[in-house]
Parts: sequence; C-alpha cells; structure tokens
Amino acid sequence: MKDSPSTAAIYDFFMSALDLLLINKWRKILWSCVEGPSVLEAGVGTGLNISYYRPELQVTALDSNHSFLHRASRRAQEKQVRAKFMLGDIQNLPFADELFDTAVTTFVFCQVKAPLLGLQELYRVLKPGGQLLLLEHVRPHGFGGRFFAALAEPFYRLTGEHIARDTERYAANAGFVNVTSTPLFTDGVKIIRAVKRTGGPEIF
Repeated sequence: MKDSPSTAAIYDFFMSALDLLLINKWRKILWSCVEGPSVLEAGVGTGLNISYYRPELQVTALDSNHSFLHRASRRAQEKQVRAKFMLGDIQNLPFADELFDTAVTTFVFCQVKAPLLGLQELYRVLKPGGQLLLLEHVRPHGFGGRFFAALAEPFYRLTGEHIARDTERYAANAGFVNVTSTPLFTDGVKIIRAVKRTGGPEIF
C-alpha cells in the first residue's frame, strides 16, 4: 500500500468504519489472549489495536509503512499508551532471535508477499514456547473455499489482498505446533493460535 499521509488517513477511515461493525469485538478477543511481558505487533498499521494494549505489556509495534507508523505513534500518545514503534518488514524482522513472548498480527498475512517467510521470521523472534496470534481472513472450507480460490488471483491483482490463503498450513510449515483456530465470521475469518517448539529439531 502506498506510503503517504493521505493513504494512511483513508485506510484509517475505512478500517474504523469496519471496526464499528465487527472488528473491534474481534480485536478485543485477540488481545485478551496475549501473554507477555514482551510482545511484538507486526503490521501495526495505523494503530487500531492500541486501545487493547494492557499496561503490563511491553509492546514493540512494527510496520513497513512510514506514514502508517507515524499515525500509530500519534494515536498511542493521544491515548497515553506506552509502546516502542519501529519501521521494518515482517519478512525480514530487525530483531535478534528469541526476544518475544507473543507475536500478534491483524489482517497482515492476506497482504504479505511471502507468507511462509514472514511466519518463519515470527517463529525466529519468539522465545521457545512463545505464542503466535493471528486475526486473519482465510480460505473457507467446502464450496465457499472453492469459490474464493477461483476469485483469488483477479482479486489480488485488483486489491493486493489474498482472500484464499491457508494460513494455518503456512504456520505449521513454518515450524509452529499446536496450531488451532477459532472461527469468528463463518470459517472465513479466524483467530489462529500457534506455539513455537520448546526443543527438538526444526525443519523448514
């Protein structure tokens, strides 16, 4: 997505409208599952999750879009929420290994060009036993999945978003274990939870 203040404002307006309908409820559920103290929100966007950062959490908020990150930082200041904001790419995270207790994303892996690489990077920066929490729209099961798969390529060319990714499978392929999901809107929108192995070989 274009990196400019006007694009950030349009994105904020659009997502805020969706939040009024359903997504705020989903964000609250997602962040109630976060365990700390050290937390990475990868793809913070304009900071629409900031209201759910709990005081005891040490949140590092990362995004590849400078304008979005600036807007998120300003939102945190307005709400008097403490967080560290960093510019960076989820596919090449600027962190050492095993830093975070939880990594969180919200509607990020429908946009990432290389989702497996992004999930491998999140795996790398999590501590052993750390958890991954994703709020994502994914490929539904059954006929709906086949319908979304047929539309996926033209929709991606039009919008830059993938609507039929099997994000749970990508998480397992990245090395995560105990991959589970909670459907929120049929089975096309889910909270996905996974855990980094605590020992043993890692095969990517």
